[in-house]
Amino acid sequence: MKSNRFWIIIFGAIILLSVIAVFIFARKQGDTVKIYQNGQLIHTGNLGMVSEPFNISVEFNGGTNIIAVEQGRIRVISANCFDGTCVRQGWHTGGLTPIVCLPNRLVITVEGKSDIDAVVG
Repeated sequence: MKSNRFWIIIFGAIILLSVIAVFIFARKQGDTVKIYQNGQLIHTGNLGMVSEPFNISVEFNGGTNIIAVEQGRIRVISANCFDGTCVRQGWHTGGLTPIVCLPNRLVITVEGKSDIDAVVG
């Protein structure tokens, strides 16, 4: 009788530790961000691994974009282009729609797990 109780406790502990490990490792994984300038990949990173917020400054032919990166999200916070569409797009956490600044030839994509399979509109 005590032998069965011992094995039940051992298997229960193994299952509990497995569940805890899945939650810990799943939190560390995140979407991959890729920043392209004039068609060239200039930066890549994992949004899930960002511990401290930081900014990236990207320049092209006199144009400048400042990109803010935080845990799980990214956005363009400043651009000296004439329309500012990239700034108005706001925070991106994933999905199919990239952040684009056509005047400065900047494209930011967020790739990873998504429940969305199409964007309409």
